[in-house]
Amino acid sequence: MFLKQRFGAKPKRQHGNMIIMAVFIVVVMSLLASNLMRIKWSNQDMLTRENLGTQAWFLANSASEWALTRLYPIGGDGSLSELVTNCSSISGNTSARDDLAEGLPCSTPQVTCTAPESSLPDDLKYFRVTTVAICSSGSIFQVQREQEVWLRAV
Repeated sequence: MFLKQRFGAKPKRQHGNMIIMAVFIVVVMSLLASNLMRIKWSNQDMLTRENLGTQAWFLANSASEWALTRLYPIGGDGSLSELVTNCSSISGNTSARDDLAEGLPCSTPQVTCTAPESSLPDDLKYFRVTTVAICSSGSIFQVQREQEVWLRAV
């Protein structure tokens, strides 16, 4: 009697309310959990790409430095004719570059050296060394970084 006067409903009519509220809470919590997992996966993907990009950038930088040591060897005179000869031998030489990518999820960097046109005056003859490094995380992500170095004879 007290319940009927106080709340205006019989206790038997309120039995299903808890089930509806429990289902509602479970649905809302599962949606919240799925959104949080999606955010976590997105952050992990971003970190993986950033890490691979940094590795590829450093590998391209190392390959550029490797090419510069081949272009300007110790004891060389740095003349234009020596640079032309050394430049032609860089692009085909891959065995020395295999060590650069060792232990990394990257392929051997590609290095190309382009000699200037012979019709240009000597003070405008610039060599271009281009390095491309590709790092990948299985078949999901692949990141490529390219660096270019311009140089001229001493």
